[in-house]
Amino acid sequence: MKRREDGTAQELVVLNWQHGTYVQDPYSGRVLRQSEGTLEDGSILLKNAVQADEGAYECHLITFPGGSFESSLTLKILVPPLPTLNLGPPLEEGQGRTLAASCTAEGNPVPTVTWETEVRGTDSSRVSSHPRSASVTSEFYVVPGRSMHGKALTCIVSHPGLQHKKRITHTLNVAYLSDASVLGHEEGEDWVAGKEGAFLKCLGDGNPPPTYNWTRLNDPLPSGVKIKGDTLLFQRPLNSEDGGVYVCQVANGFATKEAETTISIKGNRAKQVDVVSISMIGAGLISVVLLGLLVLVVILMTCYHKRKTKRITEKYEEELTLTRENSIRRLHSSHSTDTRNQMEENLPLRSESRQGSFRGDSLCRESLRADSLCRDSRQGSFRADSLRETSLCSVMSEEAEGRSYSTLSTVREIETQTELPPPPPTPVQEDQMEKEKEEKEQEEEEQRDSEKNIKQAMTHFVQENGTLRAKPTSNGIYINGRGHLV
Repeated sequence: MKRREDGTAQELVVLNWQHGTYVQDPYSGRVLRQSEGTLEDGSILLKNAVQADEGAYECHLITFPGGSFESSLTLKILVPPLPTLNLGPPLEEGQGRTLAASCTAEGNPVPTVTWETEVRGTDSSRVSSHPRSASVTSEFYVVPGRSMHGKALTCIVSHPGLQHKKRITHTLNVAYLSDASVLGHEEGEDWVAGKEGAFLKCLGDGNPPPTYNWTRLNDPLPSGVKIKGDTLLFQRPLNSEDGGVYVCQVANGFATKEAETTISIKGNRAKQVDVVSISMIGAGLISVVLLGLLVLVVILMTCYHKRKTKRITEKYEEELTLTRENSIRRLHSSHSTDTRNQMEENLPLRSESRQGSFRGDSLCRESLRADSLCRDSRQGSFRADSLRETSLCSVMSEEAEGRSYSTLSTVREIETQTELPPPPPTPVQEDQMEKEKEEKEQEEEEQRDSEKNIKQAMTHFVQENGTLRAKPTSNGIYINGRGHLV
């Protein structure tokens, strides 16, 4: 018998060695003896068990005169699950977290549901209880992307009533459209007129598979062009009318994308070769002309420098000749003047002088002494004469030194001029010679000024018997009549 949930018992079958086997109506046809014959084995077989058959069962054995015996057992009915896979909304690239699929399994006891996939995602499960069973539902969420399109998503159900795990596989279907691009023409590339077999291919991938369309911006497609799927074929040689902006459009139920390329048609290769040849020839001619101009400039500069060097050499020789003549003339003049002065001088007067170079100094001292004696009587008027006498002393001293220096310089110039003329000077030597010439002219000018001053000073003296005496003036007083050697 079966023990009900309320505690009462329900009889299933009675086995009697005299009356045989009696099965109650609810179990008629489902309860059988396991073995026929004697009642030594009272086992029964319950066929087609259902969830309602689950519960506690008791066996009562009645013997005479042995008495009654009882035993009980619990029957557990395993209800294998029948899993189902339900798809979520259509997956599109760019969506957020979306339900990819849900898997539901009902059985007794509660089945276990897991997921197997290469796709990154998350899952969540919930359990629902029923009177004699329970169901579990697991949901799998993903962020749709083109990389997961075509990947497998498998629901796996485990249960004690199953000899093997049940698996339900679903292939993900993600709607997307990639960016469009054009193959067959590089950006900035020029096509040549007369080219054959030219084509443009529109690249674009998507789900569902996209369709392709070709257009030309602001113009219709040229004649002799055919659209074959995603490719635009030029079935004839290219010409100048084939240029323009070609637009490729890729579209599916999810999105539409476009790409464009600019086609420029240049002249044929032969013309380009001619242009290149002409350019090279022109460049060669220009190079030859420039080289000729360079050679001409070098020749002209060389001739110019030669003429300039020749003029400088001639000018230098002319100045050298003039300088030599002036030096010889100055030497003869100085020599005659010195000879005349020596003849006029007396030998006794020479002995009074210690050094010839101090003659002017003696005269200067006598004049200063006379100036000192007369200063008290006629101070104002005689002061100017004293100053003139002092200047005269300095001038005469400088005259002696200048004369000796001039004579020595003249001799050196004559010695130098007797040498062979030097080679033509360089530009640096020319500058140096110009400076030396300017210095020499300045020295000669100073010498002429000095001689002029000496001549002016000599107008205040008179030469008598080899001596110089001051000319008498209305402002001067003669102090000493002794002569001085000059």
